[in-house]
Amino acid sequence: MFTIKYKPTKLSDFVGNSQVIKPFIKWLLTWDKGSKKGKCALVYGLNGQGKSLLVDLILKKHCYHAIHLTPDDDRSKENIQNSIKQFLHMKKTFDDKENVLVISDIDSSGGDYGFISAIVECIKETEIPIICICDDKFNQNLKPLLPHCFDVKLVKPKYAEIYQLVYKVVTEEKIKISKSIVDKLIEQANGDIRFILNSLQLGIKPGSKDIQSANIFETTGRLFNMDAEFNEKYGTYWSAHDIHPLLIQENYIGCIMGARDEIKCLENIAYSATALSDMDIVDTEFNFELSPYVAANCIKATAKCNKKGLIKFPRFLGKISVMNKNKREKLDYNNVKF
Repeated sequence: MFTIKYKPTKLSDFVGNSQVIKPFIKWLLTWDKGSKKGKCALVYGLNGQGKSLLVDLILKKHCYHAIHLTPDDDRSKENIQNSIKQFLHMKKTFDDKENVLVISDIDSSGGDYGFISAIVECIKETEIPIICICDDKFNQNLKPLLPHCFDVKLVKPKYAEIYQLVYKVVTEEKIKISKSIVDKLIEQANGDIRFILNSLQLGIKPGSKDIQSANIFETTGRLFNMDAEFNEKYGTYWSAHDIHPLLIQENYIGCIMGARDEIKCLENIAYSATALSDMDIVDTEFNFELSPYVAANCIKATAKCNKKGLIKFPRFLGKISVMNKNKREKLDYNNVKF
């Protein structure tokens, strides 16, 4: 995959955001456990801009050892207190590398107040730097965290910076593409480098339709369109790749083809269900380099479907919302003094 082949291996090859790199490195090298503010760095910005990659490259350049806490790990308050906290007092590894705790996707905790409060406790007592990565700094769940953080905001790379990478890829891969198409691709990507590399590899050209301006119900309908080609669906998928899998999971049975033939209908359902299962297995790795495979299986799940009616909102998200509301009400009740 181009996302792997052209992944920067040194900091000087990182695309864009040069204005934040030096302050970020200075924060890391001058980190002081006695400081009351800025003991944690919060790296945030839109998807595909290389937040995790930038952290990895900086730690690699300055010989730090990263202790990772990902969404795939147990993020309960109990696990943080019993397992993670002990690492906060281990300043160096056996080979004399300084430790850093890196928490990925801290804004995807699903409204778990216990997790965020546990991280705040960790920041107060830590003897090693902590780096948190998120898309949305202004997520309400992160509010208790912000007073303790040093901001590292990644913005959309400049056109010239992205074009330099694109030129390198199309030259080395001998891809025939006009500058006008490249310009449209960069504009549609909105700074998402992964989207650009995946589009170049799969030969997807930006369509005349403005996919990004459509709402998620319209784009999901396009994914279920039996007449749409794979390339068209692939471009549509990336316009809302975080929600499309849930929308397809919710609606694929109602859009399945072959309703008049019961056996054929069941075969088609099984085909789509298998594709969604494969997608889920890959997605649980939380590896952005596998994102194209997640996209391909998500689109495969729609191959035996055709849009038949209104697209329904995922009930799963509704249940999560109710669960989070109940948690908040329980916390509020427990905090009431009688």
